[in-house]
Amino acid sequence: MGTSTRTSQMIKDFRSLLDPSNSLPEPGSPGALSGRELQELLSPIACEEFAKSYFARLSLHVKGHPEKFDHVFNWESLKRALSNGRNIEDKRFNLKASYASGEESGSSKPMFDVNISQVGELLNSGATVCITNIHMADPDLARWAHAIRGQLNFTGTVGVNCYVSPDGAGLPMHYDRRVATTLQIAGKKRWIFSTTPSKGWPGTNGLYKDMRIEPPEAADGKRPDELELREVELNAGDLLCLPAGAWHAARGVGFSLALNLYFAPRNLFDQLAPLFMEYAASNENWRGGPPVDVADIEGKMPSVVSGYMRERIGEFQHMVRNMLEQPDALSAPWLNSLVNSPYTGWQPGPVMQPPNATSEDRFRVAKQSLRFIETRDKVLVPSNHGLLKFPIKLAPILHRLSCEMAAISVPEILSWQQEPNELPAKEVLAALKVLYSIGVLQKV
Repeated sequence: MGTSTRTSQMIKDFRSLLDPSNSLPEPGSPGALSGRELQELLSPIACEEFAKSYFARLSLHVKGHPEKFDHVFNWESLKRALSNGRNIEDKRFNLKASYASGEESGSSKPMFDVNISQVGELLNSGATVCITNIHMADPDLARWAHAIRGQLNFTGTVGVNCYVSPDGAGLPMHYDRRVATTLQIAGKKRWIFSTTPSKGWPGTNGLYKDMRIEPPEAADGKRPDELELREVELNAGDLLCLPAGAWHAARGVGFSLALNLYFAPRNLFDQLAPLFMEYAASNENWRGGPPVDVADIEGKMPSVVSGYMRERIGEFQHMVRNMLEQPDALSAPWLNSLVNSPYTGWQPGPVMQPPNATSEDRFRVAKQSLRFIETRDKVLVPSNHGLLKFPIKLAPILHRLSCEMAAISVPEILSWQQEPNELPAKEVLAALKVLYSIGVLQKV
């Protein structure tokens, strides 16, 4: 992530962001994630309070200190990302600009597509520039965002956009269909926002213009004047988290560099669909579809077809009832949704070759890396490399590992098993090697 550099420095000529003479070397090896990324982001708000009381429910403003986000991003990070971005062909990484001024009543000035070579001139001329999915040009930022996703157990997509605004520039009143968390990196930005959403988890973005909501499918939500509005000025180190559907407008004060850590939802049906498809694929009556019928279609569905439909819906109802009675069936779809998400630039680290450990070598669990759920006959472990399945008899060892603070040796782990019917040592060793290869266990 960005080196610790003062971010409060005023940029007088934004063309310096693209000046080759100011190019920076690529950073060295990325710093290890601490497992406290979410805690550090929200401090002093507790993660539990954020998840239960604010996320997707209420707007949250947290004041920080000027260097709070220096390790996440800074001007040097932006310069490097703009340089890296020239080589990205994926259209999900893109730049847009707007000459709007954060109008509370909306604006007729649209956002328009731009390229990286235009950034300096646009900012100098008073435009706001948005770099969508900037983490695709900053691998360390992508790793950081992915860690936040894991620590919230969020099943959707997490990514980062970047906004650079000169004095008085910003986007007009609108809302986003996803949770938007602003990290003020440098400068200041004045915000006006609703404390609650126009509508919960809207299906589209909304724009407020001429006292009405656009597009038409968003018009059933509440207008800004129907909600409680607050106004704050974000300084470097401050955070503002808005639920999906919360109205907001913002404009730079002097200048502003900010990140938007976004949380795009994933519909629950998408997560359960594999279960339904597996059931349908195993049943010939579902595989074959409705029966053929030569009767005329005059006012009613043919009885043979309607009967078939009722039978299948009855079977579906029975399947859902069984799921409710056996909640283990829901574990795998949920855990799969934690490890599978639409690609936005993050890549898992390489699978590591387990060492030939001696009895003296010691290991510890990487912070916040071990998550697991016990089912009837398996232990499910989500990882950056997919969902792993282990024998249920490994569960006591995983419980012990998850709360072990000190570094431990392999013989010590094996000694935890006291009962003769517990998992054979050979299988425990095989599981430990897998945990090491995916980064859950680390040699110290």
